[in-house]
Amino acid sequence: MSAFADPDIIKMCQKDFIPVTGDDWYQRRRQDKEGEFFRTLADSLGKTGPGGSTRQGIYVFAADGTPLAYKNAGQSASATKEMMQQGLAQFRKLPETKTKPGVVKIEDAGKPDANYSRTPPEGGLILKAYTRILDLKDEKEAKFCMGTCKTTGGDQAARDHVWITKDEVKTLVPAKAEVGFSYPLPAKIADRIVRFHLVDNTRGEPEHWKPQDVRAKRITLTVTAANADAIELKLEGEVLLATNADTAKAERGYEARLIGSLRYRPAKGTFDRFDITVVGVHWGEHPFTRGARPGKSFLGQSFELAGDKPGDRIPPQGIRDIGAYYGK
Repeated sequence: MSAFADPDIIKMCQKDFIPVTGDDWYQRRRQDKEGEFFRTLADSLGKTGPGGSTRQGIYVFAADGTPLAYKNAGQSASATKEMMQQGLAQFRKLPETKTKPGVVKIEDAGKPDANYSRTPPEGGLILKAYTRILDLKDEKEAKFCMGTCKTTGGDQAARDHVWITKDEVKTLVPAKAEVGFSYPLPAKIADRIVRFHLVDNTRGEPEHWKPQDVRAKRITLTVTAANADAIELKLEGEVLLATNADTAKAERGYEARLIGSLRYRPAKGTFDRFDITVVGVHWGEHPFTRGARPGKSFLGQSFELAGDKPGDRIPPQGIRDIGAYYGK
């Protein structure tokens, strides 16, 4: 669990700090004023990887960029809280010329670097995606429960988002609003979900599946009810993902089944339900996701429509390669 779920840290963020979040992958690359500010702050603390390859971490700084405290990650609530308290203590030692309201003039941020800016698809859909390791609770009834893992944080749910464009939403609508009419999930959406979101990201940021890793894929939508108000759809399918055509030799793989329910509102031209559950057997790990459970173990994903809070607009991790993500 993230340290920022800790009640004391939440209270400190609300009372003593102005929280700002950003993705290091974008921030260290973007060639604009925001990127320059972030790199200067990180460099002043000496928190950079070889050649500036990473500047990830939690930073506490004054409005003018004066560094106050730093921690690499936020898995431990107690360590994060201690770092924040240290930063707050340093802030209180600063002269009023750095802390008094209004003394620091924030200049215009200017035009953002379009190469490293991601905005939600206007008129499209945003799904919340969760991944969790599972254990089989009842084999006879195929019931699962939260899995156990020796790796710190490995038993917690990973979170991401799926972005679907306005034009892609149209391709989801059935050609015939007739009960029993079946059709494949549109290729671009299917590939996006399979390659970028059916991953084990519970312990870090994994490598996404390459096109050739998709060994088998069948995902269909079937109309289960239809009237002027709504069209109900059932989603079902199976996938086999593996880094080798011979799955016995594959270092990493995932064999899973999908089931879900979607609801399209013709009058609104959009979906107000988009629930998918995925359960399967996963094996292997990536250099950035060490500590996987040995052998093959159960893994699951769930997807649902996002709300309209700021956190719901965080870009998908896989959209860093925007062309591959959108299948262009």
